Amino acid sequence: MNADEKYQEELDYFTEYAQGDWVPINYIFVSASNLLGAGASLRQITEVAEGMFKDLFARNVCVGDLTAHDPGFETWQGTSGEWLERIREDVDKRGDIPDPGEFGWLHIPE
Repeated sequence: MNADEKYQEELDYFTEYAQGDWVPINYIFVSASNLLGAGASLRQITEVAEGMFKDLFARNVCVGDLTAHDPGFETWQGTSGEWLERIREDVDKRGDIPDPGEFGWLHIPE
């Protein structure tokens, strides 16, 4: 399987996952790292992850936070571009990718 096929396979997996559950955004960064292989820099990982986020957003996947009230998920305010900027700023601020569940979740709201 070539790199493009692996990338598409990851997008398909996360799209399906987000239809029925909440996906920590950390998983996208881990997937990007795995696609790049050992030795990838944070910058390289972030660039690939941003591409994945854009492609997932084009598939109606939203980013947001878990809530105590129904339906359990609240989409972030703003556009998908603003969501990407918020994610980028968080990674830049911490100098690392977020831990699972620490910052943002992906979901396809009903």
